[in-house]
Amino acid sequence: MRKLYAAILSAAICLAVSGAPAWASEHQSTLSAGYLHVSTNVPGSDELNGINVKYRYE
Repeated sequence: MRKLYAAILSAAICLAVSGAPAWASEHQSTLSAGYLHVSTNVPGSDELNGINVKYRYE
């Protein structure tokens, strides 16, 4: 269920900032988001999941 919520949130953020390149070229700032899912076979390590949001202003 959490993966579904993360996918919906990621899609909503992508749709919300789809106009960002035109806005960013005027104000020299960008917003990006991503989701990470890693499954490892190393003993003692958990699955690495996370959402990353970056804001860059120049």
